Parts: sequence; structure tokens; C-alpha cells
Amino acid sequence: MPNINDLLEGDLDGAARAAAGMVPDVVAALDRLVPMLGDYGNPALLRRYRSYVEAAAMALAELAPVGPMPEGSAGTTTSKLSPAALYALLEPTFVHLPWVAPSSDGLGMLTVLVDRVRGLVGGLPHRCVRARGDIDEQYLAWFSKAMDDIGFERRCATPLRRAMKTLDLRSGDVAALMGVTRQAVDRWLANGPPPERMPKIGAVVKIADILRYRLREGMPPIVARRPAPAYGDRTMLELIAADEHDWLLRDIEGMFDYSTTA
Repeated sequence: MPNINDLLEGDLDGAARAAAGMVPDVVAALDRLVPMLGDYGNPALLRRYRSYVEAAAMALAELAPVGPMPEGSAGTTTSKLSPAALYALLEPTFVHLPWVAPSSDGLGMLTVLVDRVRGLVGGLPHRCVRARGDIDEQYLAWFSKAMDDIGFERRCATPLRRAMKTLDLRSGDVAALMGVTRQAVDRWLANGPPPERMPKIGAVVKIADILRYRLREGMPPIVARRPAPAYGDRTMLELIAADEHDWLLRDIEGMFDYSTTA
């Protein structure tokens, strides 16, 4: 039965090969996917990449703990860090893997994760700490933002929660926009909105997503609450409350449609 000491004994390359034997399907999937990560604007590939790396990280975090640390490690026991805590510490690593991996394939990605486990659990020095020399800075910025967006979507769980997070809306604010009670909104968050409310909620979600993607961090709530002459000195939230959400969505889509710019 594999345990976490299999990752702490010996050198990093041997530990990475041992880990690859534990999740061969993930390594094979990453082998196929990693060369395609240079495809800008393909969220499906990025979500698959993140799900594969999550699967590997969860498998490593859930390895059975054993008593004493291997000789040469800085810790005392492997049982001090719970699987959930170890996974939470590995999760921020996901975005960095392609830039520090010793090889651009599934084993390279897994090697970086094993390197992090060895440092977090065993107190062993990191080896995968230097960035590769062929990094495209613009692509790195895009990739980091895309990974952050995927994490944001997952943390928010539902589109309505995502819109509320983006626009800094509470249940009472959504109730005012939708013309219902706060209790009704709380029920929607727990059980999903009724079908008749979905068109307006869908428009609000699309508006929030466009603002989050196109504006600097922290700006969507400010812009949504700022009166604009083009809106008759009303705010975006006031237009939504007045059931002018469809017109507002078309206007915002046109505003950020750079394909129409001469």
C-alpha cells in the first residue's frame, strides 16, 4: 500500500516516478494535454488541465501517513498535516506548474507537485523553484488570469453567486433588482431560481462576467453603481431593477466588442 513516505525517501526523480505509478492515467492525460496549453482562449482545455492536476494533487494529499519521518527530513511525523490541509497548500501551485516543470509533460507536472509535497510534509528542500527560460510573459499573464477565473467560478458554485461576488451584491441587493423579497433570493441560492426568473438572472450574470473579464480587479462594483450620461444618469443596477437588463447587456457587449473597432 503506497504511503506518503514513498515521496520523501530518496531523490526527487525517484519520488516522481513512484507518484506517476500511483496515478498513471493522470500522467497520460497530461502528456496529451500539456502541448495544447498554448491555445489562447480555449477554456475547455484549461478546465481539463486543472481537473487533471487537481486529481493528482488530491491523490498525493490522501496518501496514508506513517509514523517517523525519513532520515534527513526536517519534520517529526507525517500525521500533522491533514489531507485537506495539504491539498489546500498544493492548490495555489497549479498555475505555476508549466513554468517550473522540469519537462513539459505529465511526469514534469507531477514532479513539481511531488517537490511541493516533499517540502510541505517532509521539510525537504525544493528543487523545482527556477522558472523555465522560454516563458512568454504575455501568455503567462493570460494563463494565470484564466486559472484564477476557473478557481473563482468553482468557489462561487453557481452563476448567480458568481455575479453577486463580482458586483458585490448581497441577497437584499439582488431582491431589489429582481423585485422579490430577500428570503426569496436566499431560497434561490439554496435551491436554484425558478424558470421564469432565469432570463433576467442570466442577463445579470453575463453583464457581471463581461465586467469582471474586461475591467481591472475591484472595478466592476464601482462601474455598476456609477451613474452614466448614456443611461440617463442612471446606474447599471438601476437599469436592471427597471427591467432594462436586455438593452443594458446589448450595450455592454457592443462596448467591449473590439472586432467592430476600425
